Amino acid sequence: MNARAVIVVGLTVAALAAGLGCKGDDNKAMAKADSIVERLLPLVERDTKQVRDGLPQGAAELARLLPADPGADLEGLRRALQKTRGSVRDLSYAKSTFFLFVDTKGVVQRSEGDPDLAAGKSLVDAVPEAKKFAVATAGLNETFGHWDALRGVNVGPDLEWVVGHPVVANGELRGSFVSGWSLRVYARFLEDDARRELTKEQEGANRAIPLVYVFIVKGDAAFGAPVAPDVNAEALAKLGIPDKTKAGPYTGTLDVEKRHFVVAARGAPALAEDAAIAVMLSEI
Repeated sequence: MNARAVIVVGLTVAALAAGLGCKGDDNKAMAKADSIVERLLPLVERDTKQVRDGLPQGAAELARLLPADPGADLEGLRRALQKTRGSVRDLSYAKSTFFLFVDTKGVVQRSEGDPDLAAGKSLVDAVPEAKKFAVATAGLNETFGHWDALRGVNVGPDLEWVVGHPVVANGELRGSFVSGWSLRVYARFLEDDARRELTKEQEGANRAIPLVYVFIVKGDAAFGAPVAPDVNAEALAKLGIPDKTKAGPYTGTLDVEKRHFVVAARGAPALAEDAAIAVMLSEI
């Protein structure tokens, strides 16, 4: 089963003179933050569905395209992965940051990307629950874990959503087709969408665009875009967003290093089960 994830969108806004949001402005800021969270949740539902719907189709297509000996024809295997992704509509649109073919022992034989940091290394050693991907009758399975070969940023903490499906050809288990994304890279996608929406709202107005951070909160950790300050993620994680959003949307405030934030959060069960999305506001 999934662990319920929570996505937290952070809209941060400093006040014009003091650099701190005024409490009188918090209600407006919370309303705007919450509206952005509400906008992002359907994106999460769409994007996770694309991976879940596309991977079984991709596994069937990859079974047809696999070289006779994938380990002896790594370039042919890479081309098979590329063709598979391109031929399955959901996968061609997916926000996945990796596509892998993993052998029956849990070792990555090839990924679609270059340079291939995962090839020849054990996915199962890094993410033990991935061993269930290589069961012929298992169907689709997913888990969360961290592996440097799949990380989306060079520094700082990251976590990967990892989804796999067995690849069976002529009744024989050949391995598994694995995809998913770095939470920090996916947070950047959500953050870009939030920023575009804020820019549209400000068109024609003589006002600065609020500063926005998006965090995906999973359990007791928060993962923001690569440029998001770690101190913000750490402070946000301490709020216990997953528990707070079990009863519904959450709004509150958070001060980080003398900067005032308004936080709005909602649970994101489409990604997992153990936590939530949020926003902060103070016009610059």
